[in-house]
Amino acid sequence: MKIINKFLLISHIVFLASTFCSASNSVKNGLLWKISGNGLNAPSYLFGTAHGGPFVAATLILDSVPHLNEIFSSVNQFVGERGLTPINIIKAEFEMDSTYADYLNKEDRIIMDRILLRYLNTTSEKTKISPKILQTLIDSKMSVEIYRDIIFKEFKPNSDVANVLSTELKHISDVSMDYHMMAKAKNDGYTIIGLDNLIEMNWENISLSEPPLSTQIEDLVQLIKTNAIESKIRKRLEDTQGLKNAYYKQDLDKIEEFYVSSMAKNKSDISIPNGLFEEILFGRSKKWMEHIPGIILEKPSFIAVGVAHLPGKDGLINLLRLQGFTVEPVN
Repeated sequence: MKIINKFLLISHIVFLASTFCSASNSVKNGLLWKISGNGLNAPSYLFGTAHGGPFVAATLILDSVPHLNEIFSSVNQFVGERGLTPINIIKAEFEMDSTYADYLNKEDRIIMDRILLRYLNTTSEKTKISPKILQTLIDSKMSVEIYRDIIFKEFKPNSDVANVLSTELKHISDVSMDYHMMAKAKNDGYTIIGLDNLIEMNWENISLSEPPLSTQIEDLVQLIKTNAIESKIRKRLEDTQGLKNAYYKQDLDKIEEFYVSSMAKNKSDISIPNGLFEEILFGRSKKWMEHIPGIILEKPSFIAVGVAHLPGKDGLINLLRLQGFTVEPVN
């Protein structure tokens, strides 16, 4: 739980960090890659998922990835970034000792309750989850609502409903692609492995200090009062439209270019600790590689991780090749 705790603590920037990638190596386009050779009795597969940011309808793409369903059915082990941690353990890890009602005045409780009831069907008297995690949950639910509204507005009032439903609309969900695929694997009886559950990260040189809990709660209430969460979501969707289009086109080169640019812009953000991006992306990929070879040698696997973990000299495609595996796109 130590690893998950660190990730959720910085959940407001994980979208940027978990999908940034190095520009040093050019790779062929594609989201699905076959891993073979180097003693494997049967191939395993590597798939770049999309989570966070503009990807509230990313499962739309799954039917257009060549041979995805066939390949998914050819293995019986699913390897994701995180495993199926029981919800009661996660909940206990991030609960405060008191509820929000203990921190808020009457006016702020009314404001908070309005949002909590709308998006999470609860109230400040019942809510103990930490402010940063609560903000992430509200953001996720609100993103779905906003994106659905944006798509509806793209169609004329007399548009054929069937045409509307054939677009991203029916795929909009606050459940990420990663968990969507993991749930399918679980239902199919696959073994589930969470790579983050196998590793320990080096956080000693990265400052993850936070303001007092009361300050965090005040800041969250202020974001709600000023509609800042909604404004940030709309700005994020606008700024990442190109990224979403690149992902839907399965264009790794364009995705890589986008995050190189994003990394340069966010280096000046003092709210993001130095070294955090590198540790979340490159550090995790390298530590995963301490386990992935053994996992796929033991059993053919479908590995699904954030798409930015694939390209670059420190990406999984290159790291697997350096260990002697043949890694090639599935066309």
